[in-house]
Amino acid sequence: MTMRWLPTVDEAFRHRVLGQDDEACRAWLDSISGVCDDVARRWELEQAGPPSFGGTGIVLPVTVRGTRPAALKLLSPIADVHAEHRALSALHGHGTVEVHDADLERSALLLEFMDGPTLAEVSKRMRSLEAVSIAGRVAGRIAEVPAPRDAPQLAEGAGPWLEQLEEQHEAAHRLGIAVDGRTFAAAVGAVERLGRTRSGTLTHGDLSFENIMRPGDGTWIAIDPLFVAGPVEHEAHTVLRSLLPKIVGAPDPGAAMTEVVRAFCTAADADPALALDISYARFVASFYWESQHQGDPENIERLREATRYAGTLHRRHPPSD
Repeated sequence: MTMRWLPTVDEAFRHRVLGQDDEACRAWLDSISGVCDDVARRWELEQAGPPSFGGTGIVLPVTVRGTRPAALKLLSPIADVHAEHRALSALHGHGTVEVHDADLERSALLLEFMDGPTLAEVSKRMRSLEAVSIAGRVAGRIAEVPAPRDAPQLAEGAGPWLEQLEEQHEAAHRLGIAVDGRTFAAAVGAVERLGRTRSGTLTHGDLSFENIMRPGDGTWIAIDPLFVAGPVEHEAHTVLRSLLPKIVGAPDPGAAMTEVVRAFCTAADADPALALDISYARFVASFYWESQHQGDPENIERLREATRYAGTLHRRHPPSD
């Protein structure tokens, strides 16, 4: 059986992956047709629709043995297929898409078919806090799964994060865009607290509205989980980022941010103070990263404003050590 791969790979996707690792990703892009043929024969697949392109991979609708719908996901070298497969296997469909099979040598996953929209698409037609609650419930379901012993802890990344934050702060001073000393010290304190926070459960790691989908049965679930153990409060930041234009453009951005954090934490059974603490540090880091890597100027300004509002809330509701 031969799968006819559509010859044109999305140019924006091609540019994105080549920009991160030209040599490895160029070879991978050249191999896609052959990989599709190989896994099509192995899993008895037929192409059932055009591909979609994500941040690090390509997803192709297929049918298995001509009847059962599924999705073939091909991960580029800038992704970790082993980690995603490990996460999906450990979660076993509990709040996430199910994995049916894997060819890790070819960085290919055979996944449950998702025909529904993303929460990012649907959120345009619903109240923002309703979408936030959906994300919170998904995060809470994932957080019910005990972390396997080999799952890395988010806390383990605190040391490297602090080193990067210090480097970013020094670079920001040279560019004249550094946050004030009190703001930076509070961000450092938040990262240090995360480094002392061990978790016995898994977390998604990147729960944006784009990474939440609704399949045919109407149940919202997550895609693209990382294999990581950590507090569910970590996910609040990506939810805030999903609504950043609305939050910054609100009459009272601080109140809007507070409402989002509270709605997420209520749905996820999480601690708002810890969620805000982690998110505050991530806002500072995101502002530095985007402003030092030619990010979109409008987004950079939103991040600058969000950092300021998050800092005010952080001072009003300090986390407990």
